[in-house]
Amino acid sequence: MAIFQSRVFAALLLISSTASFTALLPRPACRHQCALQTVRALGRSAALAMADEGDETRDEAPAAEPQPEDPPTAEADPAPVDDDAEDEDDGDLLSTPAFLKQKLKVLEKEMADAEARLEEAKGEAEEVGEEWAQKRARLQGDFDNFRARHVNQTLEAQLDARIKVLTEFLPVLDNFDRARASISPAGDAEDSVNAQYEQLHDALMTSLGELGMERIDAVGQEFDYNTHMAIQQMPSDEFEENHVMSELQPGYTCNGKLVRAAYVIVSSG
Repeated sequence: MAIFQSRVFAALLLISSTASFTALLPRPACRHQCALQTVRALGRSAALAMADEGDETRDEAPAAEPQPEDPPTAEADPAPVDDDAEDEDDGDLLSTPAFLKQKLKVLEKEMADAEARLEEAKGEAEEVGEEWAQKRARLQGDFDNFRARHVNQTLEAQLDARIKVLTEFLPVLDNFDRARASISPAGDAEDSVNAQYEQLHDALMTSLGELGMERIDAVGQEFDYNTHMAIQQMPSDEFEENHVMSELQPGYTCNGKLVRAAYVIVSSG
């Protein structure tokens, strides 16, 4: 009986020490299960050994009092799973070649998609850029035309204003011409007055010339409907037909634009 109790105690001690040792080890969950299965196997072996010992004892001493059944051996609780160990297992899984190959395929697909989107964006940018370039060219052309038109209108307005001033001044100039034609100097005193008049007339024509006014050539020129106004037509042996033979009133232009037509007499041949 003492031998049987010592063997039972030794088996229980072995089971508890093995379970405690495996609980202290920082191993993954699968290794804990293996250790637990080992402990359970040792427990079953110890139980079988105790059963055999009990049979031998009953054979040797049949008159002995029946022993109460041994309480079932308590299985060792599974050791708690260590989170750090699970993180290490996850790290090992993420480092496997199969996982890395799969991750590489995913990254390659994402890169191909990104390149496709980039090419599409470039195409759209080129289309938009070409469209805006055409719009900009049209706007630049419109602006250049507007600026040129504005400059021309400004110059035209300035020229019209100048012509208006000259037109209002022409009667004064005509009076000077009539006075000059009627003067017949007789003596040195009248020649001196006439010289002063001619000097004043030349200065006036110089100032008007600076404003762009020019006198229209009439006598001897072929009649031009744009610059000449025929007052009378007479036969002439001196001039060819349809030529100006006499000027009644001079005509003027300003920067190529007519200020007043010349009143002329045209030969009829």
